[in-house]
Amino acid sequence: MSKKKSNKISEFLKGICLILLLIAVILGINVYLTKLNTQDTVEEQFYQYFGGVKTEYDGVMSITKKGEITELRTKEGAINLDSTPVYYKNSSKVLFPETMAKVEGSNNGKMTKIERFSTLEKEEESIYLVRKKERKLLENSFLWDGSDMYFFLGYATLSVNNETYELSPFSYIIASYKNGVEIYNYQKDEYKIIESKDSIYVTTDNYTIDTTTDVLKYGEKEQLLLKNIDKLQAE
Repeated sequence: MSKKKSNKISEFLKGICLILLLIAVILGINVYLTKLNTQDTVEEQFYQYFGGVKTEYDGVMSITKKGEITELRTKEGAINLDSTPVYYKNSSKVLFPETMAKVEGSNNGKMTKIERFSTLEKEEESIYLVRKKERKLLENSFLWDGSDMYFFLGYATLSVNNETYELSPFSYIIASYKNGVEIYNYQKDEYKIIESKDSIYVTTDNYTIDTTTDVLKYGEKEQLLLKNIDKLQAE
């Protein structure tokens, strides 16, 4: 065999070895990333209210190694999730299946967003946003789904039909224009549906919300809430 031909074979074999080595490296990286992104499943008991009816179920959450919830389903299968809060049955926690706007009533109405499947935890009088194993204290603010649902982080008073209703932290309302309001009081675990064609207001020590027009009032100022919450900066 000529020296020239032998060198070509040698170069060919080196090329094959390099290709095999590259494939091995790619496979190794893929295995590592797969392991890194492996999801654990955690079982919890939850409840939600739909049209005034309390629904309790055993849920299964898929959680990444980074602590991010990516899916919620029942043991029997998938569930239809919207912006309705999902409460943990045995702890002071609530999960939001959809992206929500966080509105700071005492900071010129600053609006940011919390991503879907974020969780809030209540510890005594403090409420924390929990996502990807990070915790952030939330103060003087409320959450809004960009439509009719308002979730309160502090005490609030709702006014409708010349009546007032006291709401505890972790309570929410669904106020539909000209159709009244649904009220969930977390502390009492009580759900009310009130028919009304009047304006519906929510008042706290720092701000007032006109839910009929989605206007936030603080001090002498007024601000129309932004409905396109996906455009907001993430919290």
